[in-house]
Amino acid sequence: MSFANLTPTARGILWAILAMAAFATVPISVRFITPYLPAAQTVMLRSFIAFGLMVPWAVAVGWRGLKPKRFDFHLMRGAFNGAGMILWFWGLGLMPVADAVALQFTLPLFALLLAVIFLGERVGIRRTAATLVGFIGALIIIRPGFGEVGWATGAVLGSAALYAATLIVMRSQSLTDKPMVIMFWSNLFIGLVAVIPASLAWVPPPAEVWPWLLFLACGGWLAHFSLTKALVTIDAKTAAPFDYLRLPFVAVAAYPLFGEFPDALTWTGAAIIAIATAYIAHRDTRRARQRAHGKMGRADG
Repeated sequence: MSFANLTPTARGILWAILAMAAFATVPISVRFITPYLPAAQTVMLRSFIAFGLMVPWAVAVGWRGLKPKRFDFHLMRGAFNGAGMILWFWGLGLMPVADAVALQFTLPLFALLLAVIFLGERVGIRRTAATLVGFIGALIIIRPGFGEVGWATGAVLGSAALYAATLIVMRSQSLTDKPMVIMFWSNLFIGLVAVIPASLAWVPPPAEVWPWLLFLACGGWLAHFSLTKALVTIDAKTAAPFDYLRLPFVAVAAYPLFGEFPDALTWTGAAIIAIATAYIAHRDTRRARQRAHGKMGRADG
């Protein structure tokens, strides 16, 4: 079966999985960049590089193709995403990659709450239970003795809350603007948000850091583009649990690069997360097929 023949929900799920694979490149890149540059400067350079890569496309489509229908959405996303990215990059520099990713698994709970409050989305008992099961898997990874709660922990948790807010804004954006338009303005505003904190602690970037900045920009662009495409066809509450898939993607890369191999409890938590995510994907795909054939199932819950 070709991609075009899949149901919209199935295509959205595949876009979400691709987004998580691309997001896994971010902590790996940041880990290499952190010894050279402050977090805010990394965010600024990453965003402006991604913005620069889109300039040829912007010139080709002109202002008519770039003009957003809801400028306020782009301002909100730039503020939430920029602040969240600075906190995320800073936290990554102070703890192991897998630990930071595990802490960010609180994002679905933030997103679930915000989707209900601001988007009016219905959340049934089964989907809520599956999301909570996934969070239990994250708690197994974090577990007592994970480490003292400090500034780095608070920064990563704060980034999760801000990224959840970004996810909600993206859902609204996807209904009014095309993914490329969203990404163009997003990169610009995220970079502008980081300009002032970056200028306060500016460090001349050495030559060896530029390839990693380019890799970070491209990986981040692909991740946000894929996530935006996913949110065109699936709800924010459906997309959010797929964030759990970042852990196995990061673990595969972190071992050969940094010698960080997750222990048995980490893999147990990851397995629980994967099962919860697979259940949500299976249930939403089945319900989409039922709707397509005019056979509405019972209300979720």
